[in-house]
Amino acid sequence: MPSVVGLLEERERAALARAEELRAELERVQAAVAAAEEAARRAAVAREEVVDALAGVPGMPDTEAVEAVSGVASRVEVPRWHRGLESAVLPRDCAAIVALVEGDAGGGRGVRARQMRDHLGWQASDAREQAARFRAKRLVERGWLSEERPGLFKPRPGRAG
Repeated sequence: MPSVVGLLEERERAALARAEELRAELERVQAAVAAAEEAARRAAVAREEVVDALAGVPGMPDTEAVEAVSGVASRVEVPRWHRGLESAVLPRDCAAIVALVEGDAGGGRGVRARQMRDHLGWQASDAREQAARFRAKRLVERGWLSEERPGLFKPRPGRAG
């Protein structure tokens, strides 16, 4: 009959071996996530480069160049916000995002890209959600919105209308 201590030692060894297997699996998954994120970043950069290149083609309006690549306008011109500038100067989608965020659609917590995508009436897809996030980040860069936590957009402090 095996001893109680022997049984516990066997259980301990098995648990440690399982923990090591899981640690190795975690490292593999983390590496796969990092690779997928990098591939997505490279694809977004490539798309933007193609849009920029097509926008320079004589006779092709910017909107056609963008739609020729993705069907989603990924290159938007957003002026820097300054006192007295109204959201009416923004591209339609950007103005709608600013209105949504300023309307406190997140109940004071902020608004996520998925809410923006839905508010814009876009098809539910990761690409469209990413396009909404891209616009929101551009609005942050240009002073129209703030991003206090990653992916959570709020009105820029001190910005009125």
